[in-house]
Amino acid sequence: MLLSLRSRGRIALATALTAAFALLVPGVAHAAPPSDDDFDQATVITALPFTAQQDTSEATRAVDDPSWCQSSDVRASVWFRYTATADGYLRASTKGSAPEMILAVHTGTRGALRGVDNGCGIGADATFLAKAGTTYSIMISGYDVPGGALSLKLDSVPAAANDDFANAQPVPSLPFSAQPDFSVASYEADDPESTCQSEANLAPSVWYAYTNTGEAKSVTARTTGYGSALSVYTGSSLPELKQVACKNDSYGQPTAFRAATGTTYYVRVTGPASSYEPVTLSLADAPALDPSISQSPSYPTVYDTVSFSADSWNEIDRPMNADWDFGDGATAPAGTAPVSHHYATDGTYTVTMHATSPDGRTATKTTLVTVTTHDVGIAKFTVPTAARVGVSKPISVDVSNTRYAETATVVLSRNDGTSWRQVATLTLTVPARPTKTVRFPFAYTFTPEDLADGKVTFRASVSLDYPIRDARPADNEVIAIATTVKPAATRITAV
Repeated sequence: MLLSLRSRGRIALATALTAAFALLVPGVAHAAPPSDDDFDQATVITALPFTAQQDTSEATRAVDDPSWCQSSDVRASVWFRYTATADGYLRASTKGSAPEMILAVHTGTRGALRGVDNGCGIGADATFLAKAGTTYSIMISGYDVPGGALSLKLDSVPAAANDDFANAQPVPSLPFSAQPDFSVASYEADDPESTCQSEANLAPSVWYAYTNTGEAKSVTARTTGYGSALSVYTGSSLPELKQVACKNDSYGQPTAFRAATGTTYYVRVTGPASSYEPVTLSLADAPALDPSISQSPSYPTVYDTVSFSADSWNEIDRPMNADWDFGDGATAPAGTAPVSHHYATDGTYTVTMHATSPDGRTATKTTLVTVTTHDVGIAKFTVPTAARVGVSKPISVDVSNTRYAETATVVLSRNDGTSWRQVATLTLTVPARPTKTVRFPFAYTFTPEDLADGKVTFRASVSLDYPIRDARPADNEVIAIATTVKPAATRITAV
């Protein structure tokens, strides 16, 4: 059946309205994927430097898109391809893209692609060593979303000028700092061994040369940055280099070495080829040695053996070699271990320490050691052998003291079967006497509770006023033989 002109007009109008409506429906994709959406249609880069601005929001993914550069499957990708014309470093960058992009560089053919060393960058550059005649396939994929506004740059970059020992960068003066770019550095086959860096890692390295033109001095060297390390050598060629210092604690204190006049020191710095933080090398004059003297005990007596050691908050100062003068005529030869000394008499002594750090810095420190010996003791503790309930009996504690006049306190306690309970306390002045003692008199009235136990055990303890410390506390406490407790005496009434 033939349609009338009116019917055909209505159909055409409906079709046009439907198409227009479809354009207004949100969420419906209408743009075609980018021309380089697939590996086989990669954009060919013919010359460097190369830049590209591209909208990848309509990009798709192929089932065989490689995902070695990220922890999850690729959501969408576009491809670029470049065949290197010479050996050297290439740097690819997606900086400026919105949102961040994942950049992954490959060699090989579809189905057999291999990731290139250092050819992965997530929102960052990827710098890799290219070989002439090798084709590199660069996949760009979205990080959190399928795609967006891509800004891609690819260019050749020179190798680090001080990549090799022979081209070590001179250090003009101290202090000195530098931030080497390890992405354009390599491992030199004859690089010397280091006790701070495993050569099995084959980490890229750069070299610096420092010559001390002044008097001999100590120099500190350190690196900051994850995975970094440094080693310091002397010598004029790689085979004859000898290590003098090294450090691989990225955020710890520096290492130190003694720089002789006119000697050149070569500093080899290693670090990761790709890192989210820069590596910084710092060289500086070492600070003056500032050791301290540690002493134990702090308040010695003639009965103590006093221990001394050289210490410092600065790691490069340790272990220090020190010799000692104890101030009483005795000395100790140089060594790194703590030393011990016994003072025979009370007094104040000046202790002198001559210290030397591992890198040769020296310092002299003194400290005053005061030896004071306070010593009281219980010479005699007298308690009754027996007593009756209700009767008060004398108890005495004789305290000896031969050094200084002391104020001593004696505490008298009794045992209630499970613990000691204080009965009385008395404080007296105890003069220093060679043979005589001071008696602390007490009296105790025996109770029915004592009778129930059948006996009472007394304890006497003597102490000195704080902060005075008794030098020999072993004789400051005595427990007496138990006192037998009897019933009260029966009173006989006259008839």
